[in-house]
Amino acid sequence: MKILIFGGSGSLGTELRKLNAEIIAPTRQECNIIDLSDIQDTLSKYEPDLVINCAAVIDNRTIELNSQKTIAVNIIGSANVSLCCSIGSIRYVYISTDYVYKGDRGNYKETDEILPFNKYAWSKLGGECSAIQVKNHLIIRTSFGKSDFNYKQAFSDKWASKDYVDVIAPLILEASISPITGILNLGTERKTLYDYASQRTEVEGIRIQDTNHFTPYDTSLNLQRWMDYKGLKSVAKAHIKCRCCASSDLHTYLDLGLIPMANNLENTSLGARNKDRFPLQVMFCSDCGLSQLSVVIDPETLFSYYTYRSGVNKGYIAHCWNMACSLNLKYKLDKDSFHIDIAGNDGTLLKEFKSLLMHKVLNIDPASNLTAIAESQGIESISDFWGIDIAKKYEGKADLITATNVFAHLDDIHSFIKGCRIALKDEGILVIENPYLVDFIENMEFDTVYFEHVTYWSLRPMMFLAHTLGMKVIDVNHFKIHGGTMRYTLARKESNHEVSESVHEICQKELESGYNKLEKYLGWSGQVDKLSSDFASKLLDLKKQGFKIAGFAASAKGNTLLNYAGINTDIMDFIADETPEKIGKFSPGTGIPIVNKYEIEKQKPDYIVILSWNFKDEIIAKLNKIYSGKYIIPIPSFEII
Repeated sequence: MKILIFGGSGSLGTELRKLNAEIIAPTRQECNIIDLSDIQDTLSKYEPDLVINCAAVIDNRTIELNSQKTIAVNIIGSANVSLCCSIGSIRYVYISTDYVYKGDRGNYKETDEILPFNKYAWSKLGGECSAIQVKNHLIIRTSFGKSDFNYKQAFSDKWASKDYVDVIAPLILEASISPITGILNLGTERKTLYDYASQRTEVEGIRIQDTNHFTPYDTSLNLQRWMDYKGLKSVAKAHIKCRCCASSDLHTYLDLGLIPMANNLENTSLGARNKDRFPLQVMFCSDCGLSQLSVVIDPETLFSYYTYRSGVNKGYIAHCWNMACSLNLKYKLDKDSFHIDIAGNDGTLLKEFKSLLMHKVLNIDPASNLTAIAESQGIESISDFWGIDIAKKYEGKADLITATNVFAHLDDIHSFIKGCRIALKDEGILVIENPYLVDFIENMEFDTVYFEHVTYWSLRPMMFLAHTLGMKVIDVNHFKIHGGTMRYTLARKESNHEVSESVHEICQKELESGYNKLEKYLGWSGQVDKLSSDFASKLLDLKKQGFKIAGFAASAKGNTLLNYAGINTDIMDFIADETPEKIGKFSPGTGIPIVNKYEIEKQKPDYIVILSWNFKDEIIAKLNKIYSGKYIIPIPSFEII
């Protein structure tokens, strides 16, 4: 991660540069944050992934005597940095102060009411107001002093979470490169100023009331959010090395801002709007070519109770039947074959295979609500995550392992493939289906980016991964389902399966089209911004004309689109859906209610946005029986039907 700091010559900036010699720290002469063009030129020159703004006028005497300088640096300068980071989609960390709290009681949480104590704190709050506008921002409220305490007396009745800069700086750097966003209190344990000072020098204790000093009594911070992150209780972690090849040469090319988890629905609109948000960014690995998210969400949080059901989609059911017929014909499966479906959801795929072959099947999926449905339909299921431990129980027994629309969800792809290799027979095959990166780029399918989709695959990185783990890609097949899907068939490297010519052909096409180069992806995000902006402005125009707008399909992709475009209940009245687990809930981030599809008949919207646009034909045919209005297709471009 390339880090640039403003205010690098100050005490905090100096300590940060000691911790990381590669930090870029332009001098005030090289870049004055009061000058917007200076910042633009500097960011263009260095292209940082992260900007930390430590620059500030901090001396209270100077602030009282020179308000113009304070306004210029602490407010306007900070706003300039915020603006440039927003334009460049750069993560922005703003260093604020514990003095934004009133300071009369202590143990302040990030969500507590603020009332800045003095002009310095008010000016820092001004910087916060601009920082919060940046998509990927972190505001750190903290307090630190120089490495030495240079006074003979210290208050014995003034409390804070303050510490020396060399103690606080490592915490700030760690928080800066973490996935934490929003506001974060950062410091050490609550202590008096006397206790803080006496850690490094001999001082005399003195009470505030015995002096003429004007200072808050207790600005100590509640550090629970930071402690949860440090204690591995945080659901989000930063990802800094390629999942496929372990390279650190990762480059962010798509930043969708702060987005909530798509499938964690809420019971109230307010709860949905207040969902935790995390940076949703896609990075490109310059070494193996894999696209991947910059943040990992705990899979237990994402998948232990999952609301997406495969069986409600007739198009997918037909796809599963065709897969069963195709693989049966090509690999001569029969009733004695053993078939494991990883993350088999409600058993839809295995149900189609079993009806054709009557072979032994096993569904392994962590969502107990879905495996219960599969079991009720005669599909043997285990509620667990696939891994090496489970694979060893079926070592050398599987003729076929399928993994449809799950491989892109995995953080540890190596363990997944290793487990499959263990469970497969010598001539067994592994079939992986994923959304295809080429379709993702060419068809502007940015809304398929959400936290469940950790990786975005093309053939080249899949071949690299397979080769690394003793496997080989023996066949590839492209399908239109889900906006463009690639089926990768893998086998043991030493097996007798020959590699299909289609593998070489598609790999060559990817190389010729530039999907192995970062330049292919740069600039694409600008097209995404325009598409999203056009979508939002056209919906707003329709709303201003008095038209009623609804959505159909409370899908993960729909959640990304609506949150990124800033669509909420002011524009969209409701989202209709057919999944029982979603009805009566509210869409994360937007607070839009999710209702039964028959509400369409009752409320009669003028326009319905098809949020699962990849099944638009099936959805429109279904809705035409109860609806006579117009449809909006958002991807790959705004279209009214």
